[in-house]
Amino acid sequence: MILKHRLLEKYDAYTFRIPVHSRDKVLVKAGDTVTEGADLYIRKGNNAKHSFYIPDQLNCSLDTAIRFITCIDGEFVNEGDVLAEKTSSGGLTVKKLISLSNGIVDLTRIKLGYIDVLGEEQEALIKSNFKAEILDVNPLEGITIKASALALDLLSVSSAERVLLAGEFVTLNMGKDIKLKGEESSYEGKIVFVGKHLHASLLRDLFEKGAKFVLTYSMDYQDFRNQGLPIGLIGGFGEMYSGGDLLGMLSDLNGSYAVIDFDESQIFFLKETKKLNTTESVFVKNLVGSKIVSRTLGSYGMTGEIMGVEGSSYVTVEWEHGGRSVTNIGSLEFVSYQV
Repeated sequence: MILKHRLLEKYDAYTFRIPVHSRDKVLVKAGDTVTEGADLYIRKGNNAKHSFYIPDQLNCSLDTAIRFITCIDGEFVNEGDVLAEKTSSGGLTVKKLISLSNGIVDLTRIKLGYIDVLGEEQEALIKSNFKAEILDVNPLEGITIKASALALDLLSVSSAERVLLAGEFVTLNMGKDIKLKGEESSYEGKIVFVGKHLHASLLRDLFEKGAKFVLTYSMDYQDFRNQGLPIGLIGGFGEMYSGGDLLGMLSDLNGSYAVIDFDESQIFFLKETKKLNTTESVFVKNLVGSKIVSRTLGSYGMTGEIMGVEGSSYVTVEWEHGGRSVTNIGSLEFVSYQV
């Protein structure tokens, strides 16, 4: 029998935390059961007026960016004030980063290379988009919740800080096209899926607009290693083929609440699903009609369906683009797109 890998695994009782800050007002208590649309907490904070990526602004490395900061966290600055500056090795020129507006300096993301200048304080009512049980509420751990969830394994995860990341999961243009810039003016607090390939320009744009985490199917290896930003990789490095079924499945999760588990290299989605068929989720009993992903070098990542069995080691596959070929069964991964 052949093991069948389910791309999204279902957990009936997943425990996670929603981080809250001391200024936030929590509206639930331990023992409550919340449903979709229920009020969770009121988030208080200052909106980001401008964000600056120091390595780009001063032509320095991420590791050295903090050395050139000339302001302090929480300081009020005026338009035209210097936020950071770097003197050239010969001492002849000085590059300066100038604030574009009045506001409060926020260095929360400085380890990621960013300085934010914040504007006026705002309040936002955060609602639940899932059904869950509230296990605990405290100012240090946040809101601890137990709910059903879907988990997706990530091939690789990059981040300078391995802290708890959770937020609304959003997709760019249903995850189909390669983009160089996000369509929205703000992605503050969101986990963003960009689709089949992540360009470095899009990555910078999303984090300048406040994104917490960026998920992609593939990315250039050097870009991935050099960023130090919170990125999740599903498929691999380079411009790889990515099946439409997988991209569509992730796009269907748009708007759900997501949690990044750095230790397990997984992303969890809180979404109600039908009960899984446990028999069919474990083994492929009938190869004909099974969904597969190619793991051979020439067609890596291509998806298809088995149309016939040719002896004990080969099968006929109809690929997603419409072509057919006879392929060794050992070069295929059997998958399920059901959740």
